[in-house]
Order: sequence, then C-alpha cells, then structure tokens
Amino acid sequence: MNKEVIIKALIRNQYPEVQASGVADELMHIDLKLVPLLEKWVNQEGEQDITVDGFSLLSLKNQYKMSYPAALLSIDWLIKEPQIASQAIKRGIK
Repeated sequence: MNKEVIIKALIRNQYPEVQASGVADELMHIDLKLVPLLEKWVNQEGEQDITVDGFSLLSLKNQYKMSYPAALLSIDWLIKEPQIASQAIKRGIK
C-alpha cells in the first residue's frame, strides 16, 4: 500500500496533516494479516473486526474512543508484543 494513499485517508478522517504522516509510517509496517483491514478502511469499504489474544479491534476502538487506525496499531502491538500490550490494555480497562 502506498503511504500517500494512507495519508490522504487519514486526513479525510480528521487527522491533522503532520500527524497523518507519522501514523501512515506506522501503518506501513503493520502485520500482514492486518493489511486487508487497513486497505478496506482506506478504500472506504468499512471497518472490519479481528480478535487477537481476546481483544477485538472494534471493541478497543469503541471502548477507548480510538480512531480505526489507532485501534489497528493497538492490535498490531498485540500481535508483535502480546504480553506487554495485553498487560497495558488490561491496566487501561480498570
């Protein structure tokens, strides 16, 4: 996926331009199983859900009032560092 396309989608979804570039950099490196979800969101085909280690992407988004890209990055963190990420998320739930 092209970084500029991601930036445009982020800006379209109310991200400030400066922040959009940094978030796009992070999204360019998400786990391969998350790429189809990102592509659907970028192409305005909706927000898809996935569950990793008992955490649902859409539940995280709604519970923590995150944007979809932020929730995707949280799920990516759960995939890459499951123990650290799940402990941090559980602390936030309390």
